[in-house]
Amino acid sequence: MVTLRADAVTGRSIRHALETACWTLGIVLIALYFGARAYGELERRQAIATFTQARSAMSAEAHVTRDIDRISLEPASAHRAPDQTHWSEGRVRAYAAQVTESESQPLPAALLRIRRVELEVPVYADTSERNLNRGAGLVSGTAPPDSDGNIAIAAHRDGYFRALKDVAVGDVVELESLSRRRQYRVIDLSIVEPTDISPLHDTDVPAVTLVTCYPFYFVGTAPQRFIVRAVAVD
Repeated sequence: MVTLRADAVTGRSIRHALETACWTLGIVLIALYFGARAYGELERRQAIATFTQARSAMSAEAHVTRDIDRISLEPASAHRAPDQTHWSEGRVRAYAAQVTESESQPLPAALLRIRRVELEVPVYADTSERNLNRGAGLVSGTAPPDSDGNIAIAAHRDGYFRALKDVAVGDVVELESLSRRRQYRVIDLSIVEPTDISPLHDTDVPAVTLVTCYPFYFVGTAPQRFIVRAVAVD
């Protein structure tokens, strides 16, 4: 009888330990997820600010020179270092670390806005996981953001492109590159299979094609793709 009671106590202890471990692991994973999302949001805001500063600097230079071919595409962060003669060694090291960190964050290729659904994201040169965590990315093989082709942009359905679920035909899409700002109007919403790459093909008119996974709230790997097609209005 004593042995049976000891076994029962041991079994309850093991179950309790396993339950505690599972809860702890779950809490850690949730914290990591929201931490990554928060960091991605911070990078999104920083990228928008940096892009805006760079474009403002280019516009000012264009106004002075009146010659677009002479405009420097150098990011605004590449500035002359301040006089550090009287700085402490620690402050000099901190400044150098901050500059290095800033330079490690590439300037977005463009900014994408759909004001009606409160979407504003930096658009990076590729669709790496880091870029999709902090914004959107240009789909390889499609037109660049300052061209008259079909500019395809992708982002996560459970991140910034979840706003696409509320997009409607007629909405205005704004795409701002370093050299110009252009408006597009949504003309079509569609759902396609992942193997259907026809939305990425060249178009007869300047267009923006937004791509994300679908359904928006699907648990696991979403089986389809949601496509927003917009054409230039100016």
